[in-house]
Amino acid sequence: MNFTPIPMTYREILPNLLCKNLIEVCPTKPVRPPYPKNYDINARCDYHGRASGHSTEACEALKRKVQSLIDSR
Repeated sequence: MNFTPIPMTYREILPNLLCKNLIEVCPTKPVRPPYPKNYDINARCDYHGRASGHSTEACEALKRKVQSLIDSR
């Protein structure tokens, strides 16, 4: 029997990881101007406590955390 994973977005994965206590929200301090080049004032990251600057999907810290969980299993 082959298992084919169903692709999920990081925004979909995050609540499951939080519920299973595999990950915690990591709030960040607000960034003040001048903003970094890739800063998106309209984007919010759920992993960083709804902080602005990037989206949950673009969150490099969350991606590294998820990869670390995958590697540790």
